[in-house]
Amino acid sequence: MLLALVAALWCYRPAVGFFLIAGLFSFFEDQNRGQPWFYMYWVMLILSLFPEPSPELQATFAKRFAGVRANPALAACRCAISVAYIWSGIQKFNSRFFTVTPAWFIAPAARWHLPAGLIEMLRWSVMCAPVLEVGIGLALWVPRLRLAAIFSVAALHLMALLFLGPLGYNYNWVVWPWNLAMVTLVWSLFGADKFWRKRQTSVVSEKTAKAKHSKPRLFLEQTFAELKHSKFAMLVLGLFSFLPILSYRGWWDSYFSFSLYSENAAVANVFISKEFGDRLPPNMRPYVQQFPQAFDPQHQGPYVFGFQAWGYEELHVPPISEPRNFRSVFHFLRSYSREPNDLRMIVGQRWGPVIFYEGERYEFLMPK
Repeated sequence: MLLALVAALWCYRPAVGFFLIAGLFSFFEDQNRGQPWFYMYWVMLILSLFPEPSPELQATFAKRFAGVRANPALAACRCAISVAYIWSGIQKFNSRFFTVTPAWFIAPAARWHLPAGLIEMLRWSVMCAPVLEVGIGLALWVPRLRLAAIFSVAALHLMALLFLGPLGYNYNWVVWPWNLAMVTLVWSLFGADKFWRKRQTSVVSEKTAKAKHSKPRLFLEQTFAELKHSKFAMLVLGLFSFLPILSYRGWWDSYFSFSLYSENAAVANVFISKEFGDRLPPNMRPYVQQFPQAFDPQHQGPYVFGFQAWGYEELHVPPISEPRNFRSVFHFLRSYSREPNDLRMIVGQRWGPVIFYEGERYEFLMPK
């Protein structure tokens, strides 16, 4: 698959087509490969394959937009990047994000010997992330705001790298190149070719300005006109844009809805007994921890198995936060169980009741 991407420098369509097919196969082989960055790259590579319109349609488009050539592939990719930022911000608009994430995210700053006021500013900047991301997704389409949006993208992702990288948590290294790629993609799609240039109407009359400076080439009217020439691109982009709505009912994966670090995904706790923990293989025992609070003996247990940390160490990517994935972990762990009550799991879905698992049975505890 990696060689196919290199080969795309010389034979783009066959190489990218092979990568897309192999990528789809690899996802069905192991669904934990369905990480948000892989999903976004996969969709954008599909969009990049759509051909340009016929010469007749190009002539009509060039006449309407001052000689500009229509490129539905690039227009769709611009929309996809914008959609990713908007949904990433929307997913963070929940009480748990504002309560948990800012303090956790900037925790490494405590050992950097920074002033308390600066640390508080960092915490507030993380709290503003939902508004900033939605604003970026919208401002990229406004010529007068585009340059500010591009700089905001760079600041946002460099800050993420600072806290997730070697100076911070040194964790989840697989998202480090994604953060750099997002800055590069935004600049390539929105910042190149002076897309963000303003018309200098304050110096000369509007008529003179139109003669000297053409309208910015990138704006919504032109983008929609380009997309109209590729119905399939509009279909793919429409699914990419609106399927995340289903994530709120658990009908579409949270990772495919850009909910990473949003605290807006399904969660699960795996409760075990001490005897169960002792039966685990040596490489899994370090992830057994005592439950830090009083527990309900009917549905919980004295110890928890940190399967998220274990999964990350095994796979080097975060396990996907979906109930089906939690059930797979539970069924795997049952091979070490001797009594039904020495292994239990409670799953909090994004929507619907909390589910309790014990042995072969499950029950709905309460609405979430």
